[in-house]
Amino acid sequence: MRWSPHIACVSVLQLLSPEAATAQARYEFGFSLNPTAQGELAALFIYTVQDGVVLGTIPMRPNFFVLQASGLMESKANLESVDLFDQYGIHNCGTWTEDGVIRTNFDCTTLQDLWKLRYRNGMGAQPGEGWSGDEFRPSDRQQVILQHYRDPQYPDWHGPYVGKDAFRLLRDMQDPTWVNSYAQGG
Repeated sequence: MRWSPHIACVSVLQLLSPEAATAQARYEFGFSLNPTAQGELAALFIYTVQDGVVLGTIPMRPNFFVLQASGLMESKANLESVDLFDQYGIHNCGTWTEDGVIRTNFDCTTLQDLWKLRYRNGMGAQPGEGWSGDEFRPSDRQQVILQHYRDPQYPDWHGPYVGKDAFRLLRDMQDPTWVNSYAQGG
């Protein structure tokens, strides 16, 4: 069977249309509030996302997450090597300058604090107290707060927390007023 020039032209135009461009999958950094097999109390990922739907996940260790999200290591989720921590106002993660001195923190305490959203204590895996209203899950009120950082099609507080919304949550976790409101309901 031969393709007519009209059908071939229409097919090419469909491929070049804006609708086709928006349907292309992209890679985004993010996390879930699920524990990992390696003993972490939250899981970091590069998500494959298309039209707001998570199609796939690539698990990440915290140090690689920080290196890639800060633009210091090549990443398919950060092709321009932008410091996403700086872009979203997350302090003391990756590298930054302070008083003319370059500082580094690849441990990123904000990422280490993700468990506090879900648990009341670190269960020996993390030191300190968590912010959760219940022992092993956020209270109903806290789940409503967390929903503001997820796409509405993902109603479960576990996540996924993807892209700019994930970074927004990390930024807000550094605000003592936000933490107090989350933890105490103030």
